[in-house]
Amino acid sequence: MTLRLLMTARDAGASFHLIEVARAALAAGDIALEVATQMPASRYFADAGIPHRALPLPAARAPDDASAAALLACADGLVETVRPDAVLCGLSTPGDGGIDEAVIARFAGPSLVLQDFWGEVNAFFGRAADLYLALDEEGVLLPRTRHGREAVAIGSPRHSAYAGRDLPAVRAAMRARIGAGAGTAVLGFFGQALHGLEGYRRTLEAWARAVLAFPGRALAVYRPHPREKPEEAAWTVDRLRALGIATAVLGDCSVEDALLACDVVCSAFSNCTYDTAYLNRFSPEPLATPVSLFFDPQIVDYFHRMVRLDEFPYLKAGLVLPVRNAADLAGAIRHAAGTAARRQYWEAAQRLADPQQAPLRALTEVRRLAARAGAPC
Repeated sequence: MTLRLLMTARDAGASFHLIEVARAALAAGDIALEVATQMPASRYFADAGIPHRALPLPAARAPDDASAAALLACADGLVETVRPDAVLCGLSTPGDGGIDEAVIARFAGPSLVLQDFWGEVNAFFGRAADLYLALDEEGVLLPRTRHGREAVAIGSPRHSAYAGRDLPAVRAAMRARIGAGAGTAVLGFFGQALHGLEGYRRTLEAWARAVLAFPGRALAVYRPHPREKPEEAAWTVDRLRALGIATAVLGDCSVEDALLACDVVCSAFSNCTYDTAYLNRFSPEPLATPVSLFFDPQIVDYFHRMVRLDEFPYLKAGLVLPVRNAADLAGAIRHAAGTAARRQYWEAAQRLADPQQAPLRALTEVRRLAARAGAPC
């Protein structure tokens, strides 16, 4: 018997996980998969070669605005035409509503959300999913304690794809592309859509000053976030170059390829540091030291209000080097670029659980909920 599964995606973080689950579903033989996406997810599913319906709809900022009405009508149409036995959705940024939240609201059957960030539950249209698929046990605990929602740990589907790549070869090619010769330290800044916070720009300024103080040959890499506006990315590039910092902008490759170019990966609190830990996990040799720039009071306050975590699970696990004082940043980057630090964080990453079965675990949970509702599985 064939199970009809409707998958939706909007946000970039969820997309990378769901792409791996979609690949597993297409290979399963007993699942009829339909995928509906909004930007930026549509771009990533197209790049991955996954058949999908690209929906030219903007996100909703309020449950009663015109965009919300269009999303709910679209969700109704999808449910009516696909007639799914279950839905597996991504997760929009807190405060936004997308096709994920609209389908969860409109579908009366088993609903699952693949949670790409610890503890997030977005009931924008008034309904949460039946089950949240979490990265780890902390991701299970938070939906239960905060929202009373059921969750199960499946691992990290996105990172299952790292197992089949020749990471040192990609690293060598990326470093050649940006002109990073032997003895050059590649220092990465991975952007976020936080330009509305002066603390974010102060963080970038502090990072730039630390790069200028680096005691050796260094090249800066900047990777814009998919949600950064063109003018915001341009501001970052202009600021770095105005300070005389040689900067390679890597916005036209995968985030993994950009990470692999680096010896040090820095961000305020982007998940790219978690991605770096998993790249280290699958590499036969040390790659980069991930560094969390967690020192500006406004950034720290925003993190605690929006993310509602005291600290990232990967910081507690010793997978990422935290910088909690701007005065320590130059020294921390010097240390992070060294052989000893890169080996330390590579060794720490070997403790990460193997995520290669995560896509199949996601499908197991889909089948379980669908069967419980009486669907053919």
